[in-house]
Amino acid sequence: MTSLQTSPPTPVADAALAASARGLTRTYGRGDTLVSALRGVDLDLPTGRFTAIMGPSGSGKSTLMHCLAGLDQPTGGTVSVAGQPLESLDDDALTRFRRDHVGFVFQAFNLLPMLTAEQNIWLPTELAGRPRADHRGRFDHIVATLGLTDRLTHRPAELSGGQQQRVAIARALLTAPAIVFADEPTGNLDSTSSAEVLSFLRGSVRELGQTVVMVTHEVDAAGYADDVVVLADGQVTHHLHDPSRADLVAALAGRSA
Repeated sequence: MTSLQTSPPTPVADAALAASARGLTRTYGRGDTLVSALRGVDLDLPTGRFTAIMGPSGSGKSTLMHCLAGLDQPTGGTVSVAGQPLESLDDDALTRFRRDHVGFVFQAFNLLPMLTAEQNIWLPTELAGRPRADHRGRFDHIVATLGLTDRLTHRPAELSGGQQQRVAIARALLTAPAIVFADEPTGNLDSTSSAEVLSFLRGSVRELGQTVVMVTHEVDAAGYADDVVVLADGQVTHHLHDPSRADLVAALAGRSA
């Protein structure tokens, strides 16, 4: 990306928006192998809401999330997160911006096996050189909300899949990022653990004022969200607010309920 500054500023967010995209395109390859993963996407993600991104395989949902999160560079268009245009940041500044303002929850948990749950939760904060005292109150609240108080001394191998994902969620929430991106966060979990994790994500929105954006292919998972964005062939076909299950099924089938 073009370097216009050497460090990310403290963003001044539009109170209504956690992230937005305008004319977003992403292509891969060239010539006969050119693939258009995103085709002029316009999207606003409201602050303090739980948004699910859905669509069939190859629809562009993961590419959209990666571009919104600053993990992938768009071919064209603009992305802003917490009021900060990402295209104005060079690679180092973008890395720092993600560290300070974006949280991530992945399907594979990404916990360090030699560390306890507590150490895994604190790890990004310590790598950033921030004193624990600055986040102690939030740490205690998040750990209690996620039901992890009696699991903090356990290593990942001593935790269930659902507990490991809750540790990953706590780690993502600790610094109160402007937005948390969750990529198929229940993909490796059984139905009971999936329901627990999705309830905790929804609870982080309700109780902590967090903004969560989740990529999922599961209608049941999307049912926990406030808003659902449906993609097909790299374009937004539906943006539903407080949808019913019938709305979701119809949107995924390419029609209105």
